[in-house]
Amino acid sequence: MGKKKSIILIVLTLLLASCSAKGDTKSKDEKNEVDNFPKKTINIVIPFGEGSASDSFVRQYSQVLNKNSNANFQPVNKDGSGGLIGMLHTYQQNNDGYNILEITPSQVISDNLNKSKEVKLLDDFEPLAQIQSDIYVLSVSQDSPIKNYDDLIEKGKKDKITVGGAGSTGLDDFATNDFSKKAGIDMRFTPYTSGSEVKAAALGGEVDVYLDKVVNVVDYAKSKKVRPLVIFNDERIDEIPEFESVPTTKEKGLDVDIGSWRGFVVKKGVPEDVKKDLNKKIKDAYETEEYKKYASDNLVDIGEGYLGPDEFGKKLNKEYEKFDEIAEDLDIK
Repeated sequence: MGKKKSIILIVLTLLLASCSAKGDTKSKDEKNEVDNFPKKTINIVIPFGEGSASDSFVRQYSQVLNKNSNANFQPVNKDGSGGLIGMLHTYQQNNDGYNILEITPSQVISDNLNKSKEVKLLDDFEPLAQIQSDIYVLSVSQDSPIKNYDDLIEKGKKDKITVGGAGSTGLDDFATNDFSKKAGIDMRFTPYTSGSEVKAAALGGEVDVYLDKVVNVVDYAKSKKVRPLVIFNDERIDEIPEFESVPTTKEKGLDVDIGSWRGFVVKKGVPEDVKKDLNKKIKDAYETEEYKKYASDNLVDIGEGYLGPDEFGKKLNKEYEKFDEIAEDLDIK
């Protein structure tokens, strides 16, 4: 019996040692992956089509990242369903840091409206950084009887004001509703499929006013085709002469600051050291002279810029709460 017990103990010891060795190997392999990151191309998933503003941003930023890091970043378009296809594609990949997702408010709104049962931005992803943001402005054609902000409010308290913007139940629709409610006026949103259609509708008199990003309105303001009425921001835009005299929503006593923004997230579970490495690469690229020039040339430096993972995470949660309230008002939840 003694010999049998000894043999059993030896076998058990060998089995335990084997299991322990396997565990150590796995741990070493994982550590190796993290220590040697990145060993291959890092995909930046663009959840919109080629030629879109989001596409142009990622392609430019990827070039800056590639020039200023030891990694190769490759833009990959996964268009469809207002950004959901790209989000789902990224979620289906390994959480090893080799797939980054570009996000905009579209994904937060999709979360809010429960457009996808398979993936949720706030549940399934972690923030890396916000890079840039756009400020919204309400404008009218030059021949409009609405000459300024006060005219807009006066008309809106008496009559219905039609507002043109891009997409239904999207950011433009949400921003219009938020402004209308807080200004106490009657505004009805009219969706169009593109920004060019929105401008044509405004210039052609199909709608009273239109909502768009400052960067898209500047040239029309310079050529005296449109007249900006109010910007959805706390501070005036002194960098652009055509906007120096345009009042802000804060000046008018309105807590309205909805605007677009672009940032990056990764699937939850990416190793901490990998996330730190990605964050450093992204921030270093943001601080280069090359990116600063691009941002200035394209007027994407007039709004809030870089936010790190903690600050960006807080913003995402705040945006969700804001959109939740608006969705309730629109009765679309």
